[in-house]
Amino acid sequence: MEEIEKTLTKEQALIEAERCLYCYDAPCEKACPAHVPIPEFIQSIRSGDLRGGREIIEEAHPLIESCGRICPEESFCQSACTRAQIDSPIKIRELHRYITDHTDPAENLELPPANKGKIAIIGGGPAGLACARELRRMGYEPVVFEKKQLGGVPAQEISPTRFPREIEQKEVKFLHQYFITDVKDGKVKSLSDIKGDYKAIFIATGLINELDLDIPGVSLSGVHHAREILRRVKAGNNSGLGKRIGVIGGGNVAVEVASVLMLEDPKRDVEVIYRRGLKELKAFKKEIEEAIDVGVTFQFLAIPKEIKGENGKVSGIVVTRAHLGEPDESGRRHPEPIPNSNFFIPLSDVVIAIGQKASDFFPEVEKDRKGLIKVNDDMMTSVKGVFAGGDIVRGASTVVESVADGKKAAKAIVKFLEGGE
Repeated sequence: MEEIEKTLTKEQALIEAERCLYCYDAPCEKACPAHVPIPEFIQSIRSGDLRGGREIIEEAHPLIESCGRICPEESFCQSACTRAQIDSPIKIRELHRYITDHTDPAENLELPPANKGKIAIIGGGPAGLACARELRRMGYEPVVFEKKQLGGVPAQEISPTRFPREIEQKEVKFLHQYFITDVKDGKVKSLSDIKGDYKAIFIATGLINELDLDIPGVSLSGVHHAREILRRVKAGNNSGLGKRIGVIGGGNVAVEVASVLMLEDPKRDVEVIYRRGLKELKAFKKEIEEAIDVGVTFQFLAIPKEIKGENGKVSGIVVTRAHLGEPDESGRRHPEPIPNSNFFIPLSDVVIAIGQKASDFFPEVEKDRKGLIKVNDDMMTSVKGVFAGGDIVRGASTVVESVADGKKAAKAIVKFLEGGE
């Protein structure tokens, strides 16, 4: 699969960089959870110093290859761009990617001796890697516990059409080589599972499990979970799905898996079935536009009622037409079924993509009603010396938000170990 988006040409990058107003106390930088110095790296494009631009971004953000491609800039930096008051916001992410695509990670980094003790990091995704990097830069020995592969969701699930494997592997290899003392292959379910002398622990496991639809027919052959499909395709395998696929959900994962399935076989019919309307879709605008461009269709205001099957295999889904009522606890208008409006959509496969949930791991730490780990302002859990961040604290979030958590947790860990609680 080829990448959907192409890197800016030199001419395009220079023209876009010239539009930057180089604001004092730049609002774009404030809006970035990782606080990347955006005007500074844009200036490096104007001056032709792309290596210097990379160093500026790397100082603030360890996963710069990922975010140059998949960061939802319209939700962060670009949403605050002053230039939008004149014409349109600067294409910040695209300029970020222009730099990373034309430079390589530094070699032979000079780091302080790792002699301050070992820190256990449970989970090798964006939050865990960000925490590991910051701790290693401050003289600690990060030991990462990761059962699958380093990199988390971007490495394991984001489509090669948006984040190619060779780019992801380059990023993870660099972080592993310089900033991680050891990687232990094992699933840690309890703090008591960790053997050894660790001065502190950072939990960054993400949301491991997927939510299931509570309707008849979910056990039929041909019913799949979205992240299972994404991992299969990212690993270079065929999805194995048929010609007419219904994707249930309205978030980024639903739209992502629909696009992946459509790109895998353009002769398919792939339809996203969502109980609310277009305005309520939680997926990022760019991903929705890309899905439409590759031929994904949407069935809005449709509530799944039952997955039908023949001989144990999916044959379609019964849905009820809905209208939107008053806002619910999420702040979005609640879908209400319209009486006697059921209709049948014939399908070969159904993909469930209605969200993720936390595991029941780490019974020692306090959690909220959703199973997410509670932390204080310094990212510490209810157990002294145990910190947490990323999706296991926030719920489903973005790479850059997880990176921000990892950086903050690393500073808090050092503060706890060296400067008191």
